[in-house]
Amino acid sequence: MINTKDSYRRNRDILQRELDGEIFLIDDELGKIHALDPMAGGIWRLLEQPMTVYDIVATFSAAFPDRKTKDLRRHVTRFVDDMRQNNLAVRVTTPEL
Repeated sequence: MINTKDSYRRNRDILQRELDGEIFLIDDELGKIHALDPMAGGIWRLLEQPMTVYDIVATFSAAFPDRKTKDLRRHVTRFVDDMRQNNLAVRVTTPEL
């Protein structure tokens, strides 16, 4: 499980392709392609720069005020953890310049 206060960013070795508005992530090293749903695509875009799960949830809460924050937190945490486990995102341990 991930810590919601840790920062994460995209794995820079992952290729991104968009086709008909959908985002596909390509891991050449493992030979895998991942298709992202709209929420996952939004998270992927946010992770262009290091962000905490807390900050991602705050962004989604502002964009979707009718959604319960705890539900957003659960979905975001699950997806970021899945991205980390699939080598799509990495935890940032030192400040990046």
